[in-house]
Amino acid sequence: MGARLLSNPLGRALMGAIALLLLLPLPSLAHHPLGGTLPASAFEGFLSGLGHPVIGLDHLAFVVAIGLLAAVSKRGIVIPVAFVLAAMVGTGLHLAEIMLPAAEWVISASVLGAGLLLARPNRPQSAVLAGLAALAGLFHGFAYGEAIFGAEAMPLGAYLTGFTVVQMGIAIAAYTIGRQLTQRSPGFTMNGAGLVICGIGAAFLATTLLSILLPA
Repeated sequence: MGARLLSNPLGRALMGAIALLLLLPLPSLAHHPLGGTLPASAFEGFLSGLGHPVIGLDHLAFVVAIGLLAAVSKRGIVIPVAFVLAAMVGTGLHLAEIMLPAAEWVISASVLGAGLLLARPNRPQSAVLAGLAALAGLFHGFAYGEAIFGAEAMPLGAYLTGFTVVQMGIAIAAYTIGRQLTQRSPGFTMNGAGLVICGIGAAFLATTLLSILLPA
């Protein structure tokens, strides 16, 4: 199923990078790049914003997935843009103390769902994918808000800037690689990458379920 992907050097590099994600320890939903310390300056806020989507494997896998989905969709760049904008709104909801239900479940399910969409030969139109990405973005952004809740305005603004920049950077990198692969290899599919991301999402769903059934 992933033969075309693995036959291409760029494809092998992409698969290797995604597979490495599976070797990382599964972090909890609320990630804290500064070790749990609330950012006290614009610089710390920016660093925290840069680090949050990267050290959170669930977030990172989803951002990579939407970048790849954008690469194989017509006018697909709207997909990561919709996600990033919605993530900012989701962070705002957390800061406003507006709770979103079952955030851990939705975030894990979004990773699994993005992987399934990548693995499918036929996908919804870009507008539908952008809507789904925006919905997921609300929950991912809500989780980002945990690391900045209670901060002053300056580090808060820097945090929002940081996670917006890093997410768009990762998504565009995945988009660029995906576009290169599809242009160089006619008939190329993202099946293999989709299955790997499905594995990440399934692992997070299982971890969330186990945390409920077997609380520490």
